[in-house]
Amino acid sequence: MFFYKKIDLDHIGITGHSQGGIGVINAITDQKHSDIYKAAVMLSSAKTVMSEALQWTSDPTLIKAPTMIIGSTGNTDEQIAPLESLQKLYNDILNNVTKVMARRNDADHGQMLYYADGYVTAWFMYYLNGDTEAGNAFFGENAEILSNANLQDIKKNH
Repeated sequence: MFFYKKIDLDHIGITGHSQGGIGVINAITDQKHSDIYKAAVMLSSAKTVMSEALQWTSDPTLIKAPTMIIGSTGNTDEQIAPLESLQKLYNDILNNVTKVMARRNDADHGQMLYYADGYVTAWFMYYLNGDTEAGNAFFGENAEILSNANLQDIKKNH
């Protein structure tokens, strides 16, 4: 009862790392209350082939919430969340949905829980709190994400 009437159901976001990235897709597309999520983040999301082998199917074409995808260039992510897989995930999300993708240089799979934290916070501040300054990290001609030397393979659709 501690949280009763203390959770703002109009401002809920979801994030997941690795297999949790596929869990995010399922939560925002396939679950009974999927429309409750107003923003989503996937960190080093496991490639679809790996997820399907574990009998975790997902359909990114059904995503409606603004979605950010961040991976890394590290050796482990080259196996679990390779660039091709992240690009496919990004491309499978329909173009009428706001989406951002990037990969962190000099980081690896487990580090993305920490190295992406600033962007995850800004994403949720923008979409859940209406913080337009936080949105400057992603949107506009001078979006901060575009000039961050720690990132590569950046794509955005807003």
